[in-house]
Amino acid sequence: MPNPTVSPIRSGASMLAALLDQRFDADASSRPSAVAPELRLASDPVMPWVTPKVPRVLADLMREVGRTVELDAGAYVFPPQTSFGALVLLTDGLGARAFGSPLNQKASAIALSIPGRILGGNHCFWSERPGIGRYVTLTPARVVFAPRAALKARLRAEPELLELAAAELDLCLQSDRIGFGAIALLSVRMRLLLWALTWGLVYGELAGDRVRIAPSLPVELLASVVSANVSQVKRDLALLRDAGDWKRTDTGIDVRAALFDEPWQWLRRSEEHVSLHPRPADWRVLFKTPRRRLEAELSGRPVP
Repeated sequence: MPNPTVSPIRSGASMLAALLDQRFDADASSRPSAVAPELRLASDPVMPWVTPKVPRVLADLMREVGRTVELDAGAYVFPPQTSFGALVLLTDGLGARAFGSPLNQKASAIALSIPGRILGGNHCFWSERPGIGRYVTLTPARVVFAPRAALKARLRAEPELLELAAAELDLCLQSDRIGFGAIALLSVRMRLLLWALTWGLVYGELAGDRVRIAPSLPVELLASVVSANVSQVKRDLALLRDAGDWKRTDTGIDVRAALFDEPWQWLRRSEEHVSLHPRPADWRVLFKTPRRRLEAELSGRPVP
């Protein structure tokens, strides 16, 4: 069923391929919860508007109990009048998670899902209360539907995996909480920089005093992510470009690195000050983790 409230974006083979080239620690994502927490935090900090990476063992379990489905751009993941009765893993393409009615409310605030991340079904997985919002594809996509009952049965039989799954859903909620806080408390300019830092930690490279990020998003989609008027987003981006702080490239954007210090410190100030695993003082250390190509069995695409 087509989705009337969130528009798909133009995407070619190069963009879909670029979405698979992400920064993550293969060791931290391929072993169960015995991995020291700081190992995973170093490669996948909780950030707004993009769900955290699903550990490899949990993704494998979802594929084992679930089914893989190809979806067209602009399709509902859970069509209206159907239950949110599965945990959904996006393995190829770009997806959106929007608050509000799937029938008539325009998606003015959305978060994104990229390959290797949860696309839907997480917020009501344990309680089985009625879900809120809608989940759609922005490009052609491949997803894994893991039925809630089957997945719960396997998790109950393996306490270590159960703990890992609970932690993953906790991180999804934390990511959403940060995003709502940013929308409520930060200026549009700060939200744009926070988004660029979020996207850059996955898809960027630190090059001297600049961060080069690819792929980029259309400005209309970016406005929905940061929940701002498109005209305001265009004005703030124009000011950043005029100052030489934000440049378009053939494949993405190039941002002055120092601009990310303020949103990063906002994240640090907003979180528990006595946490056992706080964010590092400087976000730049996170770029030491290499970008990797997602596994062919996860993405469904051949590794070049």
